[in-house]
Amino acid sequence: MVLEFKGDAIVLSGETGTKLKSEIIGDYYQLWWEITSGGPNNEYRNQTTIIEMNSGSGEDYISETNETILGSSGHALQLKGTNFNTSNLAVITVEENPECYEHLKKVIARRWNSLQYATKIEEDTKDSIYLLNDRLQAFDIVHRYRLGNSLFFFDPLLFVQWAEIEEVAQRRIKKYYQSGTEFIIFLFTSDWFLGRGELTPLPTINNEQGWNSNEKEAVSKADKLFGNQDWRSFLLQSKSKEDRIQMMVRLYRDRLHKWFRYVLPLPFEPKKNQTYHLFMCSNYEAGVEITRRFYTKYTNNPKYSPSNEIAYSKFIGLHAEKKMKGKSRSSEWKILWAIIKEHDEGLCDVECRDLIRIQPESELLKKSLLWLVSKGYIKKINQMTDTWNNVPDLYRLDWNFVKEKLDVPSPPELKPMESKRV
Repeated sequence: MVLEFKGDAIVLSGETGTKLKSEIIGDYYQLWWEITSGGPNNEYRNQTTIIEMNSGSGEDYISETNETILGSSGHALQLKGTNFNTSNLAVITVEENPECYEHLKKVIARRWNSLQYATKIEEDTKDSIYLLNDRLQAFDIVHRYRLGNSLFFFDPLLFVQWAEIEEVAQRRIKKYYQSGTEFIIFLFTSDWFLGRGELTPLPTINNEQGWNSNEKEAVSKADKLFGNQDWRSFLLQSKSKEDRIQMMVRLYRDRLHKWFRYVLPLPFEPKKNQTYHLFMCSNYEAGVEITRRFYTKYTNNPKYSPSNEIAYSKFIGLHAEKKMKGKSRSSEWKILWAIIKEHDEGLCDVECRDLIRIQPESELLKKSLLWLVSKGYIKKINQMTDTWNNVPDLYRLDWNFVKEKLDVPSPPELKPMESKRV
């Protein structure tokens, strides 16, 4: 795909696409670092790393508004270059396109000329910034270096191969839904069904004999996206574009659950009839919930704010034995409310960090979850991953039951900010 530049900035899609995405990620980077570094109480001492796997030039040009904005890698470098507390933050950018790579160097020289960076992982840099144009070096740095809490952003022009997701995940996530690693993954979902540039729309029949050469190539690319052929029977059908996009999002979300307990797809509409998603992947409850709040604020989606007071009153009406003195609340109630408010898809198990903070004793936490099962609030489900052995039981909130008994609805479906651009 041929890239167009305005100065050093890549020319990309408009206000409800690239601009909105960059604003959300820029704010998220800041908050993510503040939390994972330990914050001011810990003097930001924790080692943290932002890895931009497709960094671009650091700047994006929005033609509709005739403005140059920071891209996601630009926001990471801005955080590093303007906040004196970021000595323990490393920023690693990976960009194989030689034009983007050279423009990125110019952007750094122009915007943050005091920053020092290395172009090979063997080199030292006092600012812990690496500009890499070799993807293998990026995988090597993940394997060899202590990165601390890490956030990886995969932002390719079309899609990231599943083999690359696996390469990074298996080097970072060593045990069942281990926290300390988050992924943000870009996927231009509508392109698979409408086509764009060199990508032909996927065929509507699951029969290789009926595909032309371009369709065969598109299917091959989708095989690399998912890392298998299991998706074919679901997506190679003559259903509507909207139904197939929805199914693709569900399938890709399920695929990412191999490594992450929580996977939140955020939809964007850069122009009419064009949709892409950012998949926010985390094993830490607050990470995904913070992202949802950012997204709803920027896109005018309704805030999810069920009434704790009303729900608790109904809960005690049903389970008087859980009523405690004064303002104290039982572990069962606090765990249930945490799952409702903080857990994407209502997923939970005994290794969830926020639930452990509520009930540090493992056996008591397990007992509380089993009580919630016995009362119908959560249900045991099949594991979403086969990566580890001896994993704990996994549960999902029964939203219909919660709505019926506590008058608490499930979070509303996220809608993209609509574009007026055709």
